[in-house]
Amino acid sequence: MFRRWVVTAIIMAYAGSAFAGAWVEPKGEGLFIGQATYYSTNSFFDTSGQKQPQPRYRKYELQPYAEYGATEWLTIGGSAYLQAVSQSGDDNYGIADPQVFARARMWHDDKQVVSLQPLIKFGSGFADSAPPRGGSESVDAELSALYGRNMHIISGNDYLDTRIGYRARSNDLSNEVLLYAAIGLSLTDDIQLVPAIRAIVATDLKNAPVFSQSSDLDSDAVKAEIAGLYHLNDKQWLQASFFKDVAGVQTGNGYGVSIGFAQKF
Repeated sequence: MFRRWVVTAIIMAYAGSAFAGAWVEPKGEGLFIGQATYYSTNSFFDTSGQKQPQPRYRKYELQPYAEYGATEWLTIGGSAYLQAVSQSGDDNYGIADPQVFARARMWHDDKQVVSLQPLIKFGSGFADSAPPRGGSESVDAELSALYGRNMHIISGNDYLDTRIGYRARSNDLSNEVLLYAAIGLSLTDDIQLVPAIRAIVATDLKNAPVFSQSSDLDSDAVKAEIAGLYHLNDKQWLQASFFKDVAGVQTGNGYGVSIGFAQKF
């Protein structure tokens, strides 16, 4: 039971960033997830971290995500974001931040696992290069260290999952430190709740003269989220989540909801 929860719940809780926790897929097995997300904001955090008003920005997103167990210790995968965005009467659409990754298990025992995950993010492509748009035009290289642990909070199927990563960015953008922590709580045999928090911290925060709704800025961001999962059977499940921007510099201050469906193969 615990193995099923950690493979599915962590992926669903953080599939939006192509990050699936420290656990790997069994050799020859895989997972596909389709997720739809809506995000909206009418304010942003300025260079001092203060909230400032802006015209309403909306983003509609579809994300396919897939991963596959290449060996007993190595999982490979990728994702992309199909987006439509709007602000001040202007509409734009494109493919944001396509990514490929590999997750290698370095050590594990009955309750813990440590993995390394290299990732490459390619540049986004939109119909119009001007804002509003999603993703960034940079090509980024990332390496994350992942740690997961089985815990007993509500049941013996609960877990802790953490991540620390470093992302090198092109196009003269500052490199970033990535942080993530989640706790999975098994409410019943089929229902799980996953509160999480994640942060992006620029290593050299440069003050941009004008904020715009794109990811081609140096920024800090802290996001809180909570996800709920319901298993239809051992190979399929549904997910819904809510997330909120809670702090940052040169980033949007909004909220979003997502729904998803997963299928193991």
